[in-house]
Order: sequence, then structure tokens, then C-alpha cells
Amino acid sequence: MATIRSNGLQVILGPEGFVTEVHENGVWQPASRAPSRPVDALAVGATHADGYSGNGAGYRWRSTFESRAGGILVRTRLEAERPVSLDPSMVLWVAALDEMDDRQAHTWRQTVLRAPTVNATGLSGNDLPAGYLYDHTTRTETICFFPPDGLAWAERRFCEWALREVFRYHPDARFGIGLLPGTPRQMVELAPGEYVFEWWFTQRARHDVPNPWQAQRALIEAVAPLLDPAPAVLPNAVSWTEAARGAEADLLNEACWVTVNNVTGLRAYVKGSSVVGRDHDRGFELMTQLDVLHPLLVQARLSGHPSPEPVVERLLATLPEFDRAAHHFVANGFPPRPGDTHMDTWYFLENALVKLPWVAHLTGSEQLLAMFRRSLEGAKLLAERCNYVFPLFADALDWQARGSLLNPSVGGLYAAGCVLGWQLTGDRQWLHEAARALETLYRLPPHLLTHEPQQLSFGAAAARFLAKAAPDVVAGDDWDGMAADLVRLSLRMGYWGRDPGAPFYDPRGMFQACASLAYPAFKENVETLWPWPELLRHGAESAGDGDAFNPQLVELMCAFANLARCHNLAFFDPYLPEQLRRGPCPWIPYEDIATTEFPHTAALGKELYGAGEVFWSALLFDALGRCDAPDVLMLSLDVPALDLSMIPGAVTQPGSREEWRYLLYNPADADRRVTVTTPLGDREVTLEPRHCFYLTISN
Repeated sequence: MATIRSNGLQVILGPEGFVTEVHENGVWQPASRAPSRPVDALAVGATHADGYSGNGAGYRWRSTFESRAGGILVRTRLEAERPVSLDPSMVLWVAALDEMDDRQAHTWRQTVLRAPTVNATGLSGNDLPAGYLYDHTTRTETICFFPPDGLAWAERRFCEWALREVFRYHPDARFGIGLLPGTPRQMVELAPGEYVFEWWFTQRARHDVPNPWQAQRALIEAVAPLLDPAPAVLPNAVSWTEAARGAEADLLNEACWVTVNNVTGLRAYVKGSSVVGRDHDRGFELMTQLDVLHPLLVQARLSGHPSPEPVVERLLATLPEFDRAAHHFVANGFPPRPGDTHMDTWYFLENALVKLPWVAHLTGSEQLLAMFRRSLEGAKLLAERCNYVFPLFADALDWQARGSLLNPSVGGLYAAGCVLGWQLTGDRQWLHEAARALETLYRLPPHLLTHEPQQLSFGAAAARFLAKAAPDVVAGDDWDGMAADLVRLSLRMGYWGRDPGAPFYDPRGMFQACASLAYPAFKENVETLWPWPELLRHGAESAGDGDAFNPQLVELMCAFANLARCHNLAFFDPYLPEQLRRGPCPWIPYEDIATTEFPHTAALGKELYGAGEVFWSALLFDALGRCDAPDVLMLSLDVPALDLSMIPGAVTQPGSREEWRYLLYNPADADRRVTVTTPLGDREVTLEPRHCFYLTISN
């Protein structure tokens, strides 16, 4: 027998398969007692010091086991000499199954996190393929990860495969966790050639049964070192400030606008950019108007760059048209139509409760502030009538749910709106409303909370605000811990590896646009990051004192933000293959970009409702400060999401501000000496490898 060790885990290679042990209190204890194979269907032919090998009808294979990041990487290379039919399920079997309690007590004491994340019906997407199983019989936690770029053999990848717990009854009863088919087709047909099957796992002793949030902390902590943080920097990459200036110019193009009933607004998609007719607008959406208007106003206040007045004036003029004052509601569509009180709740809560109050605050408009206040009262009715477990669809006619599905994490947007409501009205009831919404959301298991990823970020920002700004009003909860857990859940909706089915771009650092949608979208990529400066801003003050945003989580967030900063350019014409480009306005992002599961790029069109995120990207990454190393993150911590006090009371020149805050991150594995440029001058900084550095520049 051969043994391979990785920290407190050891793998013992036996003739029928491998078992595992974990080290605890100076003794090696059994963890996985039922033999497992690198690929479950491949019978072991020979055992080697570092793995196994074997032969089958028309193929031969060799597996290796390698210590990596506190776990074991299992890699199998299979060479098919002729067509081969194979079930490539990869399972870590934990123990024999007691058939006296397998359907009741056994599963009741387990904690399981499946992957990828799922929508409200249970349909899975294609984000982080990492799963968790706590087993009470062995008192161990098992974490498995399947590198996304190691699944080239899977034709539709996570459309057909999922990571979950599994029971097997024949020929012997056992249970485990692994990658298994989720469709009736179990066998994969392999043409002659070479194939790689790869997975990673770790195990640890654990005596307390974790709840799903505790399990998620363990999962993210375990897989964080597996993320490759080095971005694929494009040789012709422009800064986000340059992209923002391009988007400003594009917004003057009449292909972006539509006039209905003598009111002119931004279309959803640029005219001439959609293959499937999404650009044939007969109206326009509130989401699009606010998405662009809000960051233009913030940009003027923070950077001193003047807003394009013709665009701002046009957008402001549309907003009153969406008011449904009699229903305490703001609709998403114009022109008005019967039944437009029906809503997708995240549209209403993000538009009316987050972006609208910001625009009202920045413009000083009493009319818009009144629209927000009425909408907040309407949203409160909905919250009360659904006991703060929000539906996916509702109707403002009676503020009741419609349909059968839930969207509980949209409570994060409601809490964010309540935080803004308290700041704009001074009424403390809104802090209590925010707290109640977040407490209800957090009582649910994470798998019920994956819908739009930015809902989680805004929920985290609201929880962080309560922790820092209102502890005397809503004391008693670990708001920071809740915020950190919501961020971890959003990271589970992220893309952690390259996609062999879409080699023309790198999805690392992006987010699945919506649970089960199976592709990243520029709007959600950036909106998920937008609240992070408020989450990270306090890190310099509190990290290291038991703060929930511990150094590992902060570094993971920085790595993700940096990957997104570099890779999000893939949504724009200059960085797409020429045959995929359509229509004018090269600096308006396309909505859709292909994945193995979603084989379409630029088919839906250039999303004007995501154009505002070009301006947010500039504010986050280089308009307020920049670094001379293209692969190093310089994140501005002065970009607000919920804290109104972070915005100056009037347009000011950046150089007149007393202080600027940044968070730098070096993705390289060696020290870096970089020069940063800020409104208050230049500074040289030395950055440790794969570490963060908080930088404050003061007058």
C-alpha cells in the first residue's frame, strides 16, 4: 500500500481503491472507510506510489494523487484507442450505509451543500463546482471541488452533471459525495483521443454538526487557495475610465434611444445589436434609465468629471412617468399599460428602493424623494404580507405574491432600501425593518437564497451598515458575520475557472447572471462588486480582531474583483471576435457571452441597462486612483452603495478632498513595487505576494 499526505489528511492506496484518514489529537482516524476510485467506473489494475493505472476495452488510464492546498488533487488521464462508452462519475465514498436509518435519522444529521447553485425550482446553473458533506457517523467534513476547466469531456458540462451527496445500494450499500449525472443520460461517448478527469478533495475532523452557513464558511475557506488569482491581462486593454468616456459618447447615438408618447428614454438594447429582436422596443424600462443616471451623478460628485447634460436631462425627465402613486408603487415599464402593477420583485426593489433614492438625494428632487417614500411604504406592505419571505413575483394592486416561487434573498435589496430610508427620513422604523428582513433571510439555508447575485451583496452592505452605523438601534445580532456569509454565498455564484467551451475569454471573477441562467452578464458582474468598497472600507479599522471579514476573505474578494476588472472587457466589441460584433456603440456591453452550457455570444444584444456599470467600473478601478501595474488591483474604497455620507454635498474637484482610501492587491507570487496615482499625488508602494494593502492618502 502507498500513502499520500496533505497536512492533516492522508490517502491510503489499496488494491480495490483508496481510503482516507484525518489526523486528530496525535492519532490518525478513519475518515472515508469505503474504498473509492479516481473514476468510479475504472477498476484498479495496478497500484503505484502516486496513484493507480488500468486498462479497459479500447482504452488505458493512469491516475495520480498530488498534495495541494491542504487536500488531494486526483488527476486521471485516459487514452482511448477507439470509441469508448464510460460513466465518468467521480465519487468519494465515505462509509457503508446502514439501511435501518438511511432514509431518516442518517440524513437528518448530515449537512450538505450541493453545487452548482440552483434557482427557486431547484434547476442548477454552472457556477462554483464545490460541495460539502458533514457525516455524523465519522464526525468528518468532506469538501470536493471539480475544476471547471477540467471538464472538457462533458459536452454540456453542468447542464448534465452536478456535485451532490449520493447513496448506492448495489452491490454494497454506501454513501458519499461527488460529481454525478443529473440527466437520464449516464454514459459519455468518448471518441479516440486523450481525456483528463480531475477533482480535488479535503477532509477534516469536526465534532459539532454545522449548520449550512457554517458549512459554507468551511467550504469557501478550503477552496479559496484553489482560485488562480493571476488575471489574463489583454495586451490592448484600455482603462475603465477610457471605456467610460467611450460609453458616454455612445449614449449620444440615437440608436440608444426610443420615443413613445412624446417621451424619450433609453432602450433596453442598442438598435441593430440583437440577433433575436430584443432591440425592437415599443417602450423603455425604468431599470435602464436609473442604471445609467445614478453612476453619472455619482461620477460628477466624486471625480469632478461633468455629467453629459443632454443624457442626464433626458433620463431625469422619464422618471416621473413610472410613478403609480395610487398604489405606492413605481413601475418598470413605459408607456403605462393595464396590469403594470405586476412585478418581478428584484426589479422593483432595486429600482425604487436603491437607485431612485440615490438619484433623489443627488439631485435634491422632492418629487423623486416622494416617489421613493411611497414605494418604501408599498414594499413594507409586501414584506408584512409575506412575513418577510419575499416572493419572486407580486402585484402592487394588493401587495400579495403571485405565482408559486420565492426569491427570499431579495430581502437584501429591501433591507438596503430601508437603510437608505432611515438616512433620508430619520425614521428609525426603517432600521428595524432592515434588521427584520435580514434576520428572516439569514434563518433560511443558503441554497434558497441564490437568485440575482447582487441581492446578496446589497444584503451584506445593509448588514454591515447596521453593524457600523446603528448598533445601538438593532443590537444583538452578528451583523458582520451575516454580511460575510452573504458575500461567501455570492462567491459561490462566481466563476472560479476557465471554460473549455469558450476559449476566447476568461470568465474567472465573473458571476452567473442569475441562478440557473448559466452565463455571466456584465450588469450583474459589476453590481455584485459595487457594494464591496463599503464592506471592505472598515477592514483597515477592524480586520484581525475577530472581524468577520478576515484576511483570507478580504484577499479572496480582492482576487475576484481584480479578475473581474481585467476580464469584464470581454463584453465589448474591441475584445470580441469580429464575427460576433453587431451594431453601433462599441462601449455598450453585450448582455450574453457564451459558456459550455449556454453556447451563445452577443445574440441578445448590447444591454443599455448594463451601460451604467461601465461608469461604476471606472469609479471602482481607476477614475479615482490608478496603479501602473496592469495586473494589480487598486480598488477605490470611496465609492458608496448605501452610505449617503460618503458623497460630497456638492460637485468638488478631487484634489480638494482631504482623504482618499484604497485597497491594493498583488496577484503575483512575488513582491511587487508599484506606483499609484491619486488626486493627492503619486506614491510608491511595495506589495507582498497575493496579499492586500490598505492605503490612505491624506492632504
